[in-house]
Amino acid sequence: MVPGYVPFALLFALEAVAIVAWILAFGRRPSSVLESLPVCPRCARLHKRTETFARVADAVAVGALAFFVALPFVAAGYERKLTLLDAVLSASAVVAVLAVAAEIDFLIRALAAKIAPRLTWDADAGRIIGGGARWCGLLLVLYIFKAGYTGAGGTALGMIALFGGVGKELATDLSSAASIWVAAILLLVSVIVALAARWIVPMVFFSIPLTMAVHRDEHGARA
Repeated sequence: MVPGYVPFALLFALEAVAIVAWILAFGRRPSSVLESLPVCPRCARLHKRTETFARVADAVAVGALAFFVALPFVAAGYERKLTLLDAVLSASAVVAVLAVAAEIDFLIRALAAKIAPRLTWDADAGRIIGGGARWCGLLLVLYIFKAGYTGAGGTALGMIALFGGVGKELATDLSSAASIWVAAILLLVSVIVALAARWIVPMVFFSIPLTMAVHRDEHGARA
């Protein structure tokens, strides 16, 4: 049986790594999309502030999705002593899933650009990775809980539906599902924060989301 602190330690570590990586990679870098759009100084200041919260949400989503991918490897490794090969496989799986999620986000933006070319669908790499992780992670969580999570008898039906035999072993090994719930909540919070920061808050303060910044308005967006 995997002790309850192990999944939480994994979640904390992955979230910390993701947040630090986002600070180092994007923390001091202004949004290239914002710099390329002719918005007024007031709107530019507003978007710079809200983008800080949105980038944190991106990092949190990446850490949470990485947790769901790495958890089966770590749980299995704990039972039979984690080896270098297990660590490499876990890291490779996390990178692969994040890459696929980012690619999906990129393709959706490319499709949206074809449908509505006058809108600004360009995005920084951090936003593409974070957006992909956020939506793919949310779909994964919905699938897990739709399949019917239950702690009775140490069986997580959703994990079994998602991971098959590995999920059955994982459901048996985990002493508690609390870490899964926490990761799911973090994903949900990241969705709310990102949507609020990039869409709702600008409109509340009489600005426009950067995606719509090509429209002419009183704040100086281009036609």
